[in-house]
Amino acid sequence: MTDAKRKPRGVAANRELVELAKAAYPTVSISPPDLIHVTSVGWGRRIIDQGILERRQCNVFGKELVYFFVARPAYRFGRGGEKSDQLNFFPFAIALSPDALPAPYHVYPFDTGAYMAGFYDEVADPSIYIDDYELEPDLASALRHITWAFGGVDEYFDARIRSGLSGTVPIWRSVAQNWLRIASLASTGRDKPDRRASAIELAYAQSVDLRQGHGRLLIFPEQLLEDPNGTNTEFLNSIRGLNVDFETYDWRPNETPDSFADIITQIMKRRLGALAA
Repeated sequence: MTDAKRKPRGVAANRELVELAKAAYPTVSISPPDLIHVTSVGWGRRIIDQGILERRQCNVFGKELVYFFVARPAYRFGRGGEKSDQLNFFPFAIALSPDALPAPYHVYPFDTGAYMAGFYDEVADPSIYIDDYELEPDLASALRHITWAFGGVDEYFDARIRSGLSGTVPIWRSVAQNWLRIASLASTGRDKPDRRASAIELAYAQSVDLRQGHGRLLIFPEQLLEDPNGTNTEFLNSIRGLNVDFETYDWRPNETPDSFADIITQIMKRRLGALAA
């Protein structure tokens, strides 16, 4: 990571993405989908046992934050491509309603950690600071961006940018034009699409108490609840105490954590469709 990607103190950020979305859609007409936080089974168990999603120190912004994506489970593990036989290293997803949460600390139209780590450097303009891409720190700004850039939540979930959108943006709007290039890295037409590149990131400066009814759905390996040697009644009771639904996937040892990402994505897509019906 490098400070060269952050704007210097006293330099105003360029809010092109906010301006373009507001000009096209001054009012927000879509309902907010769930937010999703993906972590490892090991940390997920702690979160459910305690009932709290705690903020942690963020190396990018130097502040304790808790992170979510809007609808899309796009998070990737640092060593997600390495095989493991330890259940605790595999994905655990928490979907929750944003309705009763406070205002987010920030909203960005991509994964800021991936941006700062150079995952988008093949198309990112080095003369544009990460701060220039920031949306307004509220849920409405995220929803307006979805409408402007994708047309709706379903299209956003599938990372399908509006056809011809680039042609409607003046070429001198370099922030918006470069965001479109970054967002294209999430396209399913690529050999290795990186869905973080257009996933909307919300960070909160407060821990989230799941005991207050925020939780909507948990997704984790079925072997966390039961295997031939017994049932994890303690963990099951913790889930029941939070009054939250859950779905499981069939874990296998000596697979990679990344290999289960598509299963979690399909579960969330079915849920999105069910909520819209």
